[in-house]
Amino acid sequence: MKRILAAAGALAVMIATTHSLADEAPGLAFKGTATAPDSNRVIYQEFHEVSGSCTDGWWQPDRQDVRYVRPDDDKAFATKALTYPNSLQTPDVDFRQPSFGERLDIARRGDTIAIDWSIEGEKGGSWTLNPRPDQVIDAGFDHFIRANWTTLTTGDSVAFRFLAPTRGEAYDFVVEPAPETIDGADHSFRIRPEGLIMRLAVDPIRLGYRDDGLLTHYQGLGNIRRNQEENYRVSIRYQVTARPGCALLPRS
Repeated sequence: MKRILAAAGALAVMIATTHSLADEAPGLAFKGTATAPDSNRVIYQEFHEVSGSCTDGWWQPDRQDVRYVRPDDDKAFATKALTYPNSLQTPDVDFRQPSFGERLDIARRGDTIAIDWSIEGEKGGSWTLNPRPDQVIDAGFDHFIRANWTTLTTGDSVAFRFLAPTRGEAYDFVVEPAPETIDGADHSFRIRPEGLIMRLAVDPIRLGYRDDGLLTHYQGLGNIRRNQEENYRVSIRYQVTARPGCALLPRS
């Protein structure tokens, strides 16, 4: 169950209903510093670079590359690439963590979502799922939150299906305003399982956002392995280093 929310990582479904000329825009870049929840010990840093364009005044990402780096090393020990050929909330994913021999590929193939996962010492697996409008994959949670920004910031919750890629299944979750705010965030949300049994087995993820829709905090289970059996539980603080000259939030 601990791997169900192992995804980390950042950004909002902003699909325009009409399209005009798409202007080239400076990319979005940000870094995250992951610390242990019970201390200020830095475990790793994430460096995100997102390419895309401004369409009708909205930022439309097309690719996101992530490098994971230890505090004492400049070389990436893990990488992730996200592309958005179908929907911002269901990106294609290419994740590599060589120190554990781990590979995860998620891609839309025709009318199905194909998942291929392998890790050293385990069998891994391959699965297919049927796409659903309420489905969310990996960092697609960030786009999903921005797509439902007005609902969430006025106090309501939104249900969705979140993919647990190492299980090949999607589970019912809900994102809602957090009962406890996060220091330094303009808005605090949490993602939790809907079912009672799942609630007992899986801790909520806490998220912080700025007023302009940028992710500032992530607290919960990450996608970087602590060992062969479990992932790190982390508190990540994000800092924007470059941003496009158009809005991230959809028009209300």
